[in-house]
Amino acid sequence: MADRELSTTGYLILGLLADHDWSAYQLAEQLGRGVAELWPSADRGRYALLNRLSDDGLVQTRQEHTGKRARTIYSITPAGREALAAWLSTPVRPPTLEFEGMVRVLLADQGSLDDLRGTLARTKEQALANREMFARYATYISGTGGTFPERRHLFALANTFMIGHYEHVIAWADWAEAQLSSWPDTVSPATTHGDQVREMLAAGRQALQHDET
Repeated sequence: MADRELSTTGYLILGLLADHDWSAYQLAEQLGRGVAELWPSADRGRYALLNRLSDDGLVQTRQEHTGKRARTIYSITPAGREALAAWLSTPVRPPTLEFEGMVRVLLADQGSLDDLRGTLARTKEQALANREMFARYATYISGTGGTFPERRHLFALANTFMIGHYEHVIAWADWAEAQLSSWPDTVSPATTHGDQVREMLAAGRQALQHDET
């Protein structure tokens, strides 16, 4: 097994290859089926990463021909399975969130109220679309077992989380839009809406009290 530390994306590719041999194009298709919402960098540098996995002896390649056209098929090696199993036994890193809409909310005092409303509307629209996508995956897996029927119980865990995540984003966007109804702009509420701001922060204070009991 290679001594070089492998990225999470590398282990993800090994996991996809653990049950199926895939071409690079087929791997990209699998990464596009909801994985990007969990791990946005999954498809970044895919070809270079496959070459590294091959160089490290974690995957092996073979050529297949369709007519005169050749394609490279990747399969996991015993060393790759060993590396994947070893990684799964290590402590997981804490989750991170990449959310441009929330960055725009934090900086909204430098723009207009309409800009902020547009950010909330777009955030809700995106969340609705993604929730529908995962709902369709749930229906597909329920009806057919999905591409990885041997993992459908695990996909069900992840799918339920993603549905709940997007439902939370949708509910938050609706709630945030309601908070703006009395704001004249994106600046003055810091001083003119003190009671409202305190009420908005109540959930955080209550969560801390709950954690301390």
